[in-house]
Amino acid sequence: MTKNPPVQSNIDDSALSTTAPGRPLNQQSPIQLWYASAAQDTPGKIESFCMRWLPQEEHQSAAKFRVASARHQHVIGRGMARFLIADTQTAPHQIQFRSLDHGKPIVETPEQLRRPFNIAHTKGLVVCGIGAEAADEWLGVDIEGLDRKTDPGLAQRYFAPEEIDQLDRVKNSDAKQALFLKIWTLKEAFIKAIGTGLHTPLDQFAFENAASNSPRLILKDESLAQGRHWQIRNVIPRQGYIAAVALGTKASNIVPKIELSDFRKRMQDC
Repeated sequence: MTKNPPVQSNIDDSALSTTAPGRPLNQQSPIQLWYASAAQDTPGKIESFCMRWLPQEEHQSAAKFRVASARHQHVIGRGMARFLIADTQTAPHQIQFRSLDHGKPIVETPEQLRRPFNIAHTKGLVVCGIGAEAADEWLGVDIEGLDRKTDPGLAQRYFAPEEIDQLDRVKNSDAKQALFLKIWTLKEAFIKAIGTGLHTPLDQFAFENAASNSPRLILKDESLAQGRHWQIRNVIPRQGYIAAVALGTKASNIVPKIELSDFRKRMQDC
């Protein structure tokens, strides 16, 4: 199976921070962020393609979804991840995933294909983030549609004061909804990266400048860092959607280089 380079990138490297004199120069860690449309009812070419790469047990798992759109998102996410991680020695369906305590999937076997990855989906779109080969990094991604209706009360109940203040300063309702969704995806990407999901209270960490491409993570509970340095990015995978990518590294001078690609073009190269 031939590996092709991502087809496009929409991340401006000038947004990356520079290092102070005497400190190591920043090193880029490539992250491939692939996106694929998901059908609402009748499965299409992408669903059929991704279904081919699922092992039998995941065919059974997919069949348990009563809502067609949720089933399609599951199939695309798992099939796309396997296809992108596989190499010439290992077929996608031979890759075995294992779920951590709170549901985050990782590659169990084969060992040589272990690399950071994460999957997220929302109505109509699935994204899969793939980190550098053999990298000891933690990766989380999340995505939301900008047309998702939000309850302003959720921010008051779950967000940190710094984030509530940012929302309160926005008077336009559409802009406020977009900012809410940005904060939400940033938070989801981080807790998915550390593998705790919503078991971590969302007010124990916050994002400054959440509307920017490179918001700053503030940890109220320092143990959430898990001994890693964190870089978070906002990404627009396609018009009408907002996504976030969280990268945790042991070295402090690693910054993500996000390469955004349409999975349909990767399918056509097969």
